Amino acid sequence: MNDNIDISIIVLTYFHEDYINKALDSILMQKTKCKYEILIGDDASKDKTPEIIRKYEKKFPNVIIPIIRQINVGGCKNTFELLSKSRGKYIAILEGDDYWLSENKLQKQFDFLEKNKQYIGCCSKCLVIDENNIPDYTRYPHFAYNKKIFTLDDLIERWDLPAQASTMMYRNIFKNMNPEQYSIIYNAHEIVGDKTVMLLLLSRAPMYCFNEILSCYRFVIKKNGHNWFSIHHSNQYWQYDGFMYPCRLEKWARKNLKLKKHMGNRKDYHFITFIQDFFKKPSAIRFKYICEMILNSHQPVKYTWFVLKALIEMEE
Repeated sequence: MNDNIDISIIVLTYFHEDYINKALDSILMQKTKCKYEILIGDDASKDKTPEIIRKYEKKFPNVIIPIIRQINVGGCKNTFELLSKSRGKYIAILEGDDYWLSENKLQKQFDFLEKNKQYIGCCSKCLVIDENNIPDYTRYPHFAYNKKIFTLDDLIERWDLPAQASTMMYRNIFKNMNPEQYSIIYNAHEIVGDKTVMLLLLSRAPMYCFNEILSCYRFVIKKNGHNWFSIHHSNQYWQYDGFMYPCRLEKWARKNLKLKKHMGNRKDYHFITFIQDFFKKPSAIRFKYICEMILNSHQPVKYTWFVLKALIEMEE
């Protein structure tokens, strides 16, 4: 039975009552010969998202597999558990507030990966939209690096992704792995896991990027919003958060993948900005975070020097 599924489609939802219909409809409109399952993980939404998912389950019981949580576990634990349940040969990701534009997305990517075994997965460009589905043609995901063939070195050196997550399809490496082998997905960060998953994939083979738009990516920043960008912009310690994520991932990669390169060329920016904020508004928690950043940086001398340099410049 498990071998009969071609594609496991993983849908992550959290307070997506305004968007989830469009996301699921964009899956169900796909013109494909592939047999697929739709694994929907709702992370304890307190709006009508679970109710909407249940309605789709009743309508498509042989395809939709909902996992409705009563307790919030965080986006990365949600992703991890859905990956561990996936039965498909390939995995396609769709976040609950995004949607696919092309009705041929699944078949196109499936056919490509069947013919090109040298790639771990493939992705595409996306159209950025706002909360009202209005396109913003001037914006592109700042974390996506426009490159035809994206390698492990690109991820390590640039700390970018080949594309936005909802554009991707990749080989299901998790079917034959012990879950403990990829628990780093939620151990590196509670709600950010895209670069962790990409590290696991790219350590095996590169990713191929189509030069066309197959998906829509919803970019929203609002007060008390539940999406990552809204949470990120409300976090006064965002520099600490941004610095520690690649540090944790680097520690894991050094042990498990034998990688020796430093991960994330933006760590210096996060650290220096955090120091500047500390001197403007000193606090015990900021001092504690600076110590943690230095100790986990894998370059303690370098980052200690940044602190001393900032002190010297203050004296001048």
